[in-house]
Amino acid sequence: MNELLNHVQEQWALALGLVVGFPLLLVALNELGFALARAGRPVASSVRFIRTWVVPLVALSFFLRWVVLLPGTSLSVRLTETLCWATAIVAIMGLVNNLVFESARQGTWQSKVPGLLRDLLRLVLVAIGMAMVYSFVWGYEIQGAIAALGVTSIVVGLALQEPLGNLFSGLVLLMERPFEVGETIEVGTVSGEVKEINWRSAHIEALGGAIQIVPNSKLNKETILNWSRPRPIRMELVDVAFSYQDPPYKVRQALTELLLQTEGVLKSPKPIVATLSYGEFSIKYRVIYRTAEQDRWPVKNELVTRFWYMAKRHGFTMPYPVHVELQHQQERPFRAAPPEAADQLAQFPRLPEIPSEDRARTRTLTFGAGERLFDEGDDLDGVYFVVSGVVSLQMITDGQANEIATIQAGEFCGETGMHGHQAADMRAVALEDTAVVVIAPDVVRHLFEASPRLARETGHTLEVHRKALQSARTALRRH
Repeated sequence: MNELLNHVQEQWALALGLVVGFPLLLVALNELGFALARAGRPVASSVRFIRTWVVPLVALSFFLRWVVLLPGTSLSVRLTETLCWATAIVAIMGLVNNLVFESARQGTWQSKVPGLLRDLLRLVLVAIGMAMVYSFVWGYEIQGAIAALGVTSIVVGLALQEPLGNLFSGLVLLMERPFEVGETIEVGTVSGEVKEINWRSAHIEALGGAIQIVPNSKLNKETILNWSRPRPIRMELVDVAFSYQDPPYKVRQALTELLLQTEGVLKSPKPIVATLSYGEFSIKYRVIYRTAEQDRWPVKNELVTRFWYMAKRHGFTMPYPVHVELQHQQERPFRAAPPEAADQLAQFPRLPEIPSEDRARTRTLTFGAGERLFDEGDDLDGVYFVVSGVVSLQMITDGQANEIATIQAGEFCGETGMHGHQAADMRAVALEDTAVVVIAPDVVRHLFEASPRLARETGHTLEVHRKALQSARTALRRH
């Protein structure tokens, strides 16, 4: 009688402990999960999983075995214990994944382990755990299940040839490691940054932002170009054509100068400009340069845009096939001649008219935004008069440009060229599409002699620029 009473008391104690401890544990896990989520910790998802699935199933299994006293061979007990072990295995693997891999700092070995490898390890561990549950909870021999599984796997393998092909192709890629997440690759017609690698495919973000999903089987068959190895530098080739009237050596020199002035083009190794071929109506040139992978498209866009401005400055022609109908009665020219440099100066009333004998000693140059009119130390053979646009005058310090002043249309710059071939003491950069007229030194002196007022105003402006440059250099020496 006493033993029965003690047994009943133990059952009630266990039941009371379960009734009190189970809600308290749920509340504690719930608060812990919220705290981890607010802190942005990946382990919060595992804590929520344990609270939602593992703890209730453990409590139910405890209740059936030790409170209700059902035998271990009962179907309800076995099902409950199976679910309990299965969720516990998943929870443990989730905790390990979150603590070891998801919380790892960038650059550590944990952060470099591919997701495909982690998925395969989880799959193997789940299979081993379920085999143990099959043996210890249900009491069956594993050998028989393995034999049955072998026969079933043949049927499943035939039905799932393509997914399994992707899986094993992913394993081959995992061993070779031709690319990793974050690298830029090109596979066939697909190119972009690798965002994800899983058991079936690789997700590649194209330039426009679209995600392209490439199966692993295709990756295993195609040639993969990895633009991020051995270093994220890309070689670009751009073809451009100019007229037969433009001397090739002058064209190549102008293109080389343009490359060296374009921001983002690497100076080492030095860019190359080659005469590629002679076409039906033009000479084709190939520009070869290197740039950082992330700057590839912005640099190419800027460079191709500047081809036009460079051609305008040097008087080169970029020909294209045209059809012209000739009429012998026509007296006027087929195309209106562009205005001469002296005619462009005539739109500014404060400038005296340039005599006819001096008109040939002026020339017009056109620059795009960001292009340099001249650099510090360049040999100037004249004074620059801004016809349109805005120009920034800059002092170069340790490779950094510091703006001294900006000049608008109707103002002079490059005053050192007033004394013949002299080195520029600052850099001039176009802030927008800009046209300038380069005036020979003696023509400038004639203009100042004809208009003392123009000489005074220009001298005052140039003196302001000179003082600003001196002040900047003095401040630099003090620092």
